[in-house]
Amino acid sequence: MTTYRLEAFTNGAPELADCRIEMVLHNLSDQPLSGAVLAMASITRMAEDAQVFGADIGRRFANYHEFTMPAGLVVPPGGTWSFGFIGARGLPPRHRTDGPKSAVLLRDGAALPVTVGDLHPGPGTPRPGPAKQVPETPLDLPLMAIPWPAALQIDAWQPGHPISLPPTAPAADRAALDTVAALHKRLFPEAAAPLHIGTDGLTLTLIPTDLPGERYRLDFAPEGITLRYGSDQGRFNGLVALAQMTHGALSEPGQFQLPAAGAISDAPRFGWRGAHLDVSRHFWSVAQVMRFLDTMAWARMNRFQWHLTDDEGWRAEILAYPELTRSGAERGPGLALPGQYAHVERRYHGHYTRDEMRAVVAHAAALGIEILPEIDIPGHCTAVLAALPHLVDPDEPADSYRSVQGYPNNALNPALPQTWDFLETVIAELAELFPGRWIHVGADEVPEGAWMDSPAIQRLAQTEGLQGTAAIQSWFLRRVQQMLRHHGKELAGWDEVSHGAGVDQENTLLVAWQRPDLVPALAAQGYRVIASPGQAYYLDMVQAEGWSEPGTAWAGTVTPEVSYAHDPEGMLPEDQRGALAGIQACIWCEHIYTPELFNHMVYPRLHGVAEAGWTPQSARNWPRFATLSARMPRL
Repeated sequence: MTTYRLEAFTNGAPELADCRIEMVLHNLSDQPLSGAVLAMASITRMAEDAQVFGADIGRRFANYHEFTMPAGLVVPPGGTWSFGFIGARGLPPRHRTDGPKSAVLLRDGAALPVTVGDLHPGPGTPRPGPAKQVPETPLDLPLMAIPWPAALQIDAWQPGHPISLPPTAPAADRAALDTVAALHKRLFPEAAAPLHIGTDGLTLTLIPTDLPGERYRLDFAPEGITLRYGSDQGRFNGLVALAQMTHGALSEPGQFQLPAAGAISDAPRFGWRGAHLDVSRHFWSVAQVMRFLDTMAWARMNRFQWHLTDDEGWRAEILAYPELTRSGAERGPGLALPGQYAHVERRYHGHYTRDEMRAVVAHAAALGIEILPEIDIPGHCTAVLAALPHLVDPDEPADSYRSVQGYPNNALNPALPQTWDFLETVIAELAELFPGRWIHVGADEVPEGAWMDSPAIQRLAQTEGLQGTAAIQSWFLRRVQQMLRHHGKELAGWDEVSHGAGVDQENTLLVAWQRPDLVPALAAQGYRVIASPGQAYYLDMVQAEGWSEPGTAWAGTVTPEVSYAHDPEGMLPEDQRGALAGIQACIWCEHIYTPELFNHMVYPRLHGVAEAGWTPQSARNWPRFATLSARMPRL
């Protein structure tokens, strides 16, 4: 039963210094309220010099704020307590999700839950409902295919029929078909199976050829269908494409058909077609991660960056440091890490055991997806330092720098020997669990001025001739790179890896996230580059200008059409086209904390990124994609 509710209002001021956030707590209980602390988490944070009204300010930690009821204030049953601040950090509120996300009342050692409403805009702000994400238009061809094939020539069409691989086919081909049939059944349990092993339906013949890489070819004739491929992944891609078009024809015979004559000759535009998922801000279960991988595979995406650690939680079991997945993987009232985002009111926790991570790796591998684990270092390490306080320089003044998210002193200290013992152990364990080529080490958003007040860093800087935070991070990352190579891995990171003197560019993979123009700049420096600009491929960005849209907006408004239309090679000169290693969608979960929000924010934009990674730019078509995208699976 609800006993307390928090509503929040902003004045719509364009400048952060003038931004006013007023909160009203409604006492819906049958008892008077006094002497309590209201703890809440808000993306719009209070500035250090903010003017507070109606309360006394207590602890502040990134998005976490504590407001104490003034002495003598008693809120009767049915009454309200109004309080707030003027002066904010972050961005001026532009959407309903920019205010408090969760709250709790702390009183006499008890944590009393509080329901929280949306942030209300300033007077006169229009509040349109969410815009329709994608239009639906008539199709030129009755083919269900996302991503759209690179080349096709269909001369005749026929109604949908199940596709059958003869029982005499090689065992490897039958196993490959079983993998795709099982994927379809997980994604569409209510639908008829498009692929069978048997003699009924249209006959499928699989022929190995010398087609390179992930290429495949489908030839359609009245007597059956032939799939030619040159690798296991090419066979998988062709079977998924065939299952997808057959599923469409069987499920919606009035909309889709199967080719009866002609051919599809297909190959991906980029070798790296990835998606990133943040499980630190919001923990997603093993079943949810596997389901997400299934939706990726249905769109023939082949790389998964698993963002396992951040300030808000460490999610990967490390045998040598059980503290990481005890105190480092939980937050809430009375814990080392206070609540953040949507989970202030309770103990919020979650991590993956080694066996669970192995299971996810195996599930992904069966779908042709390589996992890129990420441990975010040297910054974004609040959870690590809370769990392992021996990694903190005791002589560094507390709160001597803050990250852009407001976390004080959140970077591992490269001058401490124990930092390197920690990293060697973690890298060794991750290298054992994840067979892929790269380990992603983050390296993003270390604030300018980090470490500068650490005596140990000052000695290191003098010894190594380092000046400033970027130079120290470069020195740190070069040593990490050597560790990774010792364990048979290569370094991947965000584009800030290139800052300072950077690292050895050979085989180093950088995800360019801040701006599209970083793609040619990093490629010119010799790095392998993945395009993931926030302005197109960050799926936590709002999808419309309206106040009612959920999400963030630091990179602007990213509608599905804007995301789809982005050409990842658009900033590259003509003679450098082909230098891009691939593309990647990024899913950050400050705002995405339920499956419903996930589906609203991620799809269809994820599948638009998938098509950008596969289909030639000249063959892409927004109206067609928009219509087909409604048939794609979600979480």
